Amino acid sequence: MICKKLILCTLVAAIGPLAGQAQTDMFPEFTGSVTNVAITHTGDKMVFIGEKGEGRGIFESVKKNGQWGEAMSIPVLRPLLENQIGGFSFNHDGTQLLFHAKTDKSFDIMYVTLENGQWGNITRFDEPVNSQDDEFSPSLSVDNQYIFFLRPKQTADKSDNACKQIVMYSRQSDGTWVGPQEIPQSFNTGCQETPFFCADEKTLFFASKRIDTTPEGKKLPDDVYNIYYSKLVSEAIYENGWTIPKYTDYLSTSHDDLSPQLSIDGTIIKNTSPKKPSKKQPNKTYEYNALDNLKPKPTMLLSGTITDRASKEPVAAQVIVSNLITSAVLGSYTTDDNGRYSIFLDENGNYKIDYFKDGYSHSYHYEKTGYYTRNIKKQFDTTIFSVVDFDLNVFDEEMYSPLSPKISVYDSTTSELLIDSLPPIELGKYKSRLNIGKTYKVHIECPHYKPQDIFLNTIADIFYNEFEEDVELIPTKTAMILDVDAGQDGDSVMVKVKNLSRNETRTVVAKRDKDGNLIVELREGDSYEIDVAKKGYTYSSTKVDVSKSKKTQKLNIKLDLLTKDTKMTFNSITFEVNSSELNTASYTELNRIIEFLKLNDNVKIELSAHTDDLGSDWYNMRLSEKRAQMAAKYLTDNGISERMIRTKGYGESKPIVPNTSDENRALNRRVEIKIIE
Repeated sequence: MICKKLILCTLVAAIGPLAGQAQTDMFPEFTGSVTNVAITHTGDKMVFIGEKGEGRGIFESVKKNGQWGEAMSIPVLRPLLENQIGGFSFNHDGTQLLFHAKTDKSFDIMYVTLENGQWGNITRFDEPVNSQDDEFSPSLSVDNQYIFFLRPKQTADKSDNACKQIVMYSRQSDGTWVGPQEIPQSFNTGCQETPFFCADEKTLFFASKRIDTTPEGKKLPDDVYNIYYSKLVSEAIYENGWTIPKYTDYLSTSHDDLSPQLSIDGTIIKNTSPKKPSKKQPNKTYEYNALDNLKPKPTMLLSGTITDRASKEPVAAQVIVSNLITSAVLGSYTTDDNGRYSIFLDENGNYKIDYFKDGYSHSYHYEKTGYYTRNIKKQFDTTIFSVVDFDLNVFDEEMYSPLSPKISVYDSTTSELLIDSLPPIELGKYKSRLNIGKTYKVHIECPHYKPQDIFLNTIADIFYNEFEEDVELIPTKTAMILDVDAGQDGDSVMVKVKNLSRNETRTVVAKRDKDGNLIVELREGDSYEIDVAKKGYTYSSTKVDVSKSKKTQKLNIKLDLLTKDTKMTFNSITFEVNSSELNTASYTELNRIIEFLKLNDNVKIELSAHTDDLGSDWYNMRLSEKRAQMAAKYLTDNGISERMIRTKGYGESKPIVPNTSDENRALNRRVEIKIIE
């Protein structure tokens, strides 16, 4: 049996792959050939075809702490050994293993995907990557947008696929492949093997059998494969912006050198195959430290998983990488079905990574890659969410008091009613949970207020899962026309309006419109007390209910000129039964008297109290006198001079209506002001 072993050799100088170096048998348990070795871009996993005790198989090994672990069989690929499987390479993050294998009619390109630590079902690339022709040795770019592979040259004998050429296809936005794309003719001089597009997306390695010379002018043998590389110097991969393929002397031997692959940590592997392998000259795989001219730019693999914040389930989403400084989009990626993503970020960059999915929120991550430090991997997991909580607080615009409106929610695009009536969580506070991906119209309607619509756009980028909106509803109002008859000097009229429904008071200086009327806006549905005063005139107080149906109402008010013997009656000054103690409700009316006297500080009044006919004459007389005195005391306690007031009790002697009913008796129990000077 021919013994072929996998050998590790680290090369420090470009003087030949084995010169001056100790050889280490990586997998001594392999007694037969070891071929088709591939390594991940991150340099931590290897796949190859080998033979050991149980026979020939396809194996993988994982590097931990700088050491390769035990080689484990890949069962799903073992049946393909009879189909001349080979040409292994990994996708950007090592979750897909690409290869070629023979089908019924031709060699096609296929791949298997890593699921839960196991390689899954075999998948064949669709047309046009696979065609009626043969395809070999695929290499996928780390952004999954380009694939390089081999096809037989048109002039070659197809029966043995002796001479191949490199072709390239690109992926469209819908995931389909188009090509072949134009690549330099210099790539396909002679015969080519095993292309490999590096993680820097600028370096293409391949093996080539061609007529060429070394940089020193030495002729190269044209009957063996040597290692070449080309650099992409333009930004557009479609254009002919590649350097002329360059022979790499320190990676080439006198044998066939194949399958060059470069990981982002600067490690190069390649296979060396003698034309007639033997125990003395077996097939070998070498590992090198890349020299400076081939070292990749500092590169880091950013990986992670996107999950739903609520369910914790993975979410397949889109990942977009952009330059943080210029905002230029550098790449767009799609996670797998399990929400996993991996992105290569190169040298000293400042990046913004955005995570999107229709019907979900937007998440982002900032990443700054420093100079190469061998920290070539980083994990960033993120969560996104599909619903937002919308908190709505509804207030009165003027009073800032909470309201209880009807809240309805619509799809603003289709006008579909989504929520007929949102229940409050407390007075004036509402909460709803809305799906991301719509623009919502929230309609707010409350009696005696102008209806209001607010809009919530959840189609745009959503970063937060809770929104809060404060809405101040505008009350609808009626114009109350105050037709005040109080002489010609209307500008001096003082108006005080009290909202009895809301216990709100405000003072208005009267200004007349072109018709000479004072207009005051009052809230619909509320009850008001309107006091009108003018120096030298009587005082008017009127209660009105504002009708919702009328946009304007009119109130006629007549103020009489003050003269000696002018009387004004205040019916709301009341006392406890059989008592001279004032009821609390009396203070409002007494305050009106205070304002009247302050406005007319040149008068002297008689403050008289009257009773109904219940009780004896003598008792009612004494009671009325005490009540008049008590009312006067309140006035003087609040700044009215004693000289302006004279008190008088009249008992039941001066009724204004017959004491024939409870209603009439209430009218007779009154306090009056009479101008005496």
